[in-house]
Parts: sequence; structure tokens; C-alpha cells
Amino acid sequence: MENREYIDLFISYSEKVRSLSENTILAYEEDLNAFLEYVNKVNLSFEDFSVEDSKEYVRFLKKNYRESSVLRKITALHSFFSYLVKDEFIFSNPFDGVSLRKTEVRLPSVLTEDEVKELLSIPRSTFLDERDHTLFLFLYTTGARISEALSINVKDIEWGERRIKIIGKGDKERFLFLSQSLIDNLKNIYLPKREAYLLEKGKIKENALFIGERASRLPFSSAHIIFDKYKGYLSLQKDFTPHTLRHSFATHYLDRGADIRMVQELLGHESISTTQIYTHVSKVKLRNVYIKTHPHAEGKK
Repeated sequence: MENREYIDLFISYSEKVRSLSENTILAYEEDLNAFLEYVNKVNLSFEDFSVEDSKEYVRFLKKNYRESSVLRKITALHSFFSYLVKDEFIFSNPFDGVSLRKTEVRLPSVLTEDEVKELLSIPRSTFLDERDHTLFLFLYTTGARISEALSINVKDIEWGERRIKIIGKGDKERFLFLSQSLIDNLKNIYLPKREAYLLEKGKIKENALFIGERASRLPFSSAHIIFDKYKGYLSLQKDFTPHTLRHSFATHYLDRGADIRMVQELLGHESISTTQIYTHVSKVKLRNVYIKTHPHAEGKK
């Protein structure tokens, strides 16, 4: 069997049997395609790939990628070769001996509450400006993933219950709860302007809550362009992506005393360990406040 065929089998297995998310599948494909290019250059087959070959590949990765990227790529390859062993295409996993130890935890980018206020205070003069504002408010007050927000239809909103039921990562159902400020914005400003914009564009049957310039569902790629534009407006010296608002939602909840398991449920995390990164962020903030404000903390790092 050719190397390419093994990868196709693994991707199919990951989609249909393991039901992994689209983003995970795309990451696997990217990492495995890069690995395939490397293996073809050195004229090796997956059946012949040895422990020594895996160590050489890790050395190659470390010369060309950041540690976090190397870790992700090796994790993907470990899963891939484990699959080949399980289905008896090969006898052993050449990446079993490769250490996946992280040397540092990279904390997520989080906006301060003042930065969020600044973001939501940017003047709006057009429908698309209003759309951007509502998207920011939605992500920050619900903790939704961008893919979840963009999949929502207007009819999904349960106004009486102030919530939206979504299918999140791993086909897991959960509710997004709507703040009063978000409800007021949707009912009184955004949805009337959305309806007028659709009427102007001749697309009154569009169901999507968030629509793009062409009056159809806002695509994922356009959302990232929007965030890049507003990062420039705010002159931020930190990452500003849709996930930044999700991180900010979780961190600000914990800063105000929320229980971590409640935050886990709101975010739709499968494991509490995924949510615990935000307790680390809150502790960092607490430490920084101490250093800046306590009279005997000056100079402590």
C-alpha cells in the first residue's frame, strides 16, 4: 500500500469512527501531509519508518517550528502510527519513544475588562459595523466558539428562556445563555437592521443570525478578517481572535468568583483540565495586581 493510502484511511477512520471535529481533522491532514512530503524526500515507506527515523524527524521539526507546533505534529503522528499498529499494518509505533513533555504552558490571550469596554464602544455607522459589534458582544457574553456562533439561525433563539441550544465540539449539546444587554441589542438594534439589509439585498429568506456583506451566512474566513481589522483600531499588542473573546469570557467569570465547573459547562469543555488554564490566567492577574499595589511587593518578579 502507498503512503498516501494509509493517511486517507486514517483520516476516514478519524471522521467516521472517532467522530473528531472538523478542526482536528484539518490539523491532522496538515501535519500528515507535511510528514508525507518529508518521508517521500528521504525515500521511506511508513512500514519501514523506524525509531531512529522518528528521532531524526523530530530534530528536523525543532529546527523549523516552535515547540508548540512540534508537540502538535508529534501528537498527530503518534495517533496515526497507533492506528496503523491497531489495524496491523505495522508492528510497532516508531513515535512511542518520543517525549511529548511541554516545557512551558502558553497562556491564552485575554482582554482586560477595560479593553472589552473599549471594543464595544467603537462607533457604528453602517449595518456591517453593527454586525461586528453584535458578534463581539455575542462571543464575549456567551463564551461561544466562532464556528458555533456562525452556525446559529435566528429561529434558534429561545427568547422566553434567554438561550440558544447548539451542537458543539464532539456533537455535544449545550445551551448558550443570553445576557439582557445582548437580548436588547438583538431585538432593538441588530435584528431590525439585519432585516432591512436583507430586504435591500433581496435576500429576505436568509436564516443565518450573522450575515456577511453579500447578505448570506458570514463565512469563517471573513470573521478572522474582521478581528484583524479591529485589532488595528484598538492598537492591541496582543492576539485578538474570536477565541480571545471566549478566553476573556471564561477568565472574567472566574475573576468574579464563578465556580470552575460552571465555566466548564458554559464553555462545553469535555474535561475540567481544559478549563483549568483559566484559573492559571486569573492567578497571574492576581499576582500582577499584588506586585503593582502592595507597598512591600515592589521589585518582586
